[in-house]
Amino acid sequence: MAAWVVCAGQSQSAAIRDYLVGCDRGAKVEVVEDPIVARRSLAGRFAGAGVVVGEGTYGPEPVNLAAAIASDGWAREVVLAVGHASGSLRSRANRAGISRVITSSDVVSYLRPQSLAIVPGGPAGGGPKASAVSSEETRGRAAAPVERRDGAAVIVFVSGRGGVGKSTVAAVAGYIAAGWGMRVALLDLDLAFGNLASLAGAERPGDLSGMAKSELDAGALGEHAVQVAERLRVWGPCKAPEYAETVQPIAADLVALLTHEHDLVIVDTTTNWGDAVASAAQAADRLVIVSDERPGAIPALSRCGGLAVRLGIARTRIVRLMNGCDARRRDEAFVTRAAVGLECAREVRVLDGGEEAVELLSGGHAAELARTDNPLATSLATGLAQLLRELGCLPDSEEAARALEGRRRPRHFLGIRREASSA
Repeated sequence: MAAWVVCAGQSQSAAIRDYLVGCDRGAKVEVVEDPIVARRSLAGRFAGAGVVVGEGTYGPEPVNLAAAIASDGWAREVVLAVGHASGSLRSRANRAGISRVITSSDVVSYLRPQSLAIVPGGPAGGGPKASAVSSEETRGRAAAPVERRDGAAVIVFVSGRGGVGKSTVAAVAGYIAAGWGMRVALLDLDLAFGNLASLAGAERPGDLSGMAKSELDAGALGEHAVQVAERLRVWGPCKAPEYAETVQPIAADLVALLTHEHDLVIVDTTTNWGDAVASAAQAADRLVIVSDERPGAIPALSRCGGLAVRLGIARTRIVRLMNGCDARRRDEAFVTRAAVGLECAREVRVLDGGEEAVELLSGGHAAELARTDNPLATSLATGLAQLLRELGCLPDSEEAARALEGRRRPRHFLGIRREASSA
């Protein structure tokens, strides 16, 4: 007979209790919703019991609570039950000494002993322990990660601090690519306070929080989109900021699902790298770190690049985008310092768009800005074309070819048509 302590919110703890009893009818299960009381109990009368930490409690996040319990050393083993387990979360859990990670969907939806099988031969004392099953046993029962479609590109914009124009670049890049004939998805993972939809000219933002309760399929995802152009749709953020946490666990699946019906997925993020941003960054074909030349830019860029590398993102997939650059100069000393630690990363320079760009963007006219020969739009188009060519996804269009060569669109001056010089 195994002893288990369940520390989770009321709704999940009941399901976990039923689940454990279904695995072992003789299991003794105690539910303690207060994390502080749970840790004290494990140091006392529940010492040596197994622990399942779930969601829904106040205080620390489940992974941090589970890590603390594992560090205390009183539990026989510690199991973390969460809504969705990203690769980064599993890695964190493993380093923290958590025995295993299971998804709450396994617990709530299936209640099968095979998902958390109780087998003999546990730790000291001969007690039972939780054992993961093979992929053959779980296939078809647990929700598998969504597979990406081959041939679609994912570009994720991140930054080490706010105010660098990350959302602006994402919105304008989306319209540029759509103008080249690509089917483009814009995804705002600043789930609480993102403004990508308004920059793209949407009358209302899409609400991603509904996807946390829906089946992950293209039809359900499409219902939460806002169409802003013929080949351009926007998702996110959440209608109410308090629902942002419900979408964090499914961010990686959302990115993968968007590749099914789009040629290019552009992801805007928040400077706070939670699970959603980390999982999107790991899924990116190109991770674009947006910075500028203001004081403090280099330390922020360095921290952001260091975090990306620690997440396992190859430096060859990282791009340094310097925003708001002056076309008349290039500070080589600044660029050299900014490249430290990211020497293999490509550099893209996006020029300052001036008052014209500010006025258009403040009115939600990113589409109009993308069609002009404004320095911001033309330099960004060149950088985007170069990235898409590297990925083998550059569309066969005259506009895309012109952007790749760094030439601006034809313009009229005093009634005479001429080709503008490259930026």
